[in-house]
Amino acid sequence: MTNDPNTNYFLKKYSTPLDDPAGTAVRNIMLARVTGAACQSSRLNKAKIKAYRDRMIGPLTPEQLKAAAFEGGSALRRFNYQDLAYLCAGIDYQFGPKGVLIAGAVSVGEGEPKYPYDPRNPYFRLPEFTGD
Repeated sequence: MTNDPNTNYFLKKYSTPLDDPAGTAVRNIMLARVTGAACQSSRLNKAKIKAYRDRMIGPLTPEQLKAAAFEGGSALRRFNYQDLAYLCAGIDYQFGPKGVLIAGAVSVGEGEPKYPYDPRNPYFRLPEFTGD
């Protein structure tokens, strides 16, 4: 597992913009929240997330926000433990001080998930994005 999107498929997959910039912003916020919470020793910088959210999706109407939340959530529909493990390893690329998604949003940590792999339940159920 590397911090290079050329050799880490999951970094490349989740760093590629979606068709809608607002949907991309929602996906990025959701990814920052899950990696900040589920990667060992990583911490979410709520101020950076709020500033990014206000800048990217703050001016949207409720209908536009709902559509963006659907697109961003759809991009993460099959998010599983393997995705998380690779994103924890590459957290600096996406969310580190010079991160390509939200710079400084998540501290680097140890590069591994907090929880052990459960083969009976490899998928992560991510909460719906409500705009907060």
